[in-house]
Amino acid sequence: MGPPGGRTAAAWISRQAMRRGLLGSSRFWFAAFVATSAVKVVRRAVGPREPMTVLSERLEPSTGIEIRNVEPDGS
Repeated sequence: MGPPGGRTAAAWISRQAMRRGLLGSSRFWFAAFVATSAVKVVRRAVGPREPMTVLSERLEPSTGIEIRNVEPDGS
């Protein structure tokens, strides 16, 4: 069974490690919490990742683009 809610495996492990290791009494999950926290600190210290290009299009003269933020329906 995969992580619930469509989360990535790393996010699921990190959450379980906090719940069961830091707030609970499991040594295994506490070690997992320390490891996942160390990975986060190292990633932050190394620096930002290169931005990823999502879309690239050539615009012809007299054309433009419009960027909007549309709220999802509450239904």
